[in-house]
Amino acid sequence: MTKSDLTVIIVGLGFGGLAAAIECHRRGYRVIGLEKKPDTNQLGDIIGLSGNSISILAAWNDGSLGHLVDDDVTCEVTALELFDSQGDQKLAMPYNSNNPIQGYLFRRTGLLTRLYNYAIHIGIDLRFGVTVDQYWETDGSAGVYANNAKLTADCVIAADGLHSKARGIITGETPELRDIRVVAYRSIFDASEVANVPEAKWVLEKAPTADIFQTYYAEDTMVAMGTAAKGRYVHWGCAIRGSSEVKSEAWMQPATPDAILKRLKSVPAGRKLAAVVARTPPGKCFHQSLRAMPPLRKWVSAGGRMIVIGDAAHSFLPYAGQGGNQAIEDAAVLAICLELAGKKDVPLALRVMEKLRHRRVSLIQEGSMKAGDSFLNAAWDSEDESKRPSAFTHQAWVYTHNCVKHTYEEFHTAADAVINGREYTPTNVPANGEFCQDDCKSSKSI
Repeated sequence: MTKSDLTVIIVGLGFGGLAAAIECHRRGYRVIGLEKKPDTNQLGDIIGLSGNSISILAAWNDGSLGHLVDDDVTCEVTALELFDSQGDQKLAMPYNSNNPIQGYLFRRTGLLTRLYNYAIHIGIDLRFGVTVDQYWETDGSAGVYANNAKLTADCVIAADGLHSKARGIITGETPELRDIRVVAYRSIFDASEVANVPEAKWVLEKAPTADIFQTYYAEDTMVAMGTAAKGRYVHWGCAIRGSSEVKSEAWMQPATPDAILKRLKSVPAGRKLAAVVARTPPGKCFHQSLRAMPPLRKWVSAGGRMIVIGDAAHSFLPYAGQGGNQAIEDAAVLAICLELAGKKDVPLALRVMEKLRHRRVSLIQEGSMKAGDSFLNAAWDSEDESKRPSAFTHQAWVYTHNCVKHTYEEFHTAADAVINGREYTPTNVPANGEFCQDDCKSSKSI
């Protein structure tokens, strides 16, 4: 693509920030990426990327994911298995990573490291261990003070997460994060920890040729468990409703699995799961008190040269599996809007991006809340299919969306709405305004 004299500062180098850096670099912009952490290590277990973001990553390498995907970072899963609290299988969905509605399951840190390495390989200026102290903008530029040095650009993209420092400065909004009384636990560790434990070896049943991914739903408890890298790693995640022991809102804090083991004693299938959880090595368990963030009214600063994206703009609860996906969509759409508006009209680019994205992600935020209620109610026998955990497993309108194509098609319509103060009707959401469509209610229990 043609070289541009546009300069972009990106604050926060998680999935959204790195994707924004790469997407902007591909369009010829000068990119400065800033991250307060010393490296790319990100706590957590598994992240799923569906077709709506995978298509963006594939475009970086002429349609191939070879630079990101291999046995070390993916889960080679052939089916997603859903169980009730008794341990009875209720649903087994064939899984194919090439299906855009499903996509790939990655080790979180492994994928993030691959994105970082790719960004460095193509020459992007990424700086770690940098603290951003202030944000500023004028009519013609914007920037930050980082480690007491002033940096200047044409625009600033803040991708600094749920507890964003930039959000209040850029948008003027500091929404109260609602405690939903759910604590999430995560872990991933070397499979050798369970390899010689008879009651826990079941989790390695497909190693070393494939992986498993099983989810168990009980009242107020959900446990997802499986392997990664063809059985080289064991991962598990657990959501417990009704717990108030975690006071920190940080992304992940060190924990022990004691609370999970205690809860699993009351779950009929809990003994099987506890055998694996109990083998979690010290220092490999983390927890977080989940907080629900209401949609922001706006993402763009008053001067139009600073914007929040990803979790800083629209944090999701983990149930919809779209946090990383939507952050990557944000990145691609923003880079295209900057391309189409050009250096002469950066504020228009940012405001159009907000028009194109705001309703879509707000609806998915709402859906993540509904999915959580379904998962933790475990109403497998409900006559209302929408209340069963399986109701939220297929969302074609979310997973198959091509945000790149959509942005090129819709930019000028949205730009006209921005320039002339007209209402813009989004075309990347269902016409009925509902998160859960008929296709997501068609999964039948077995």
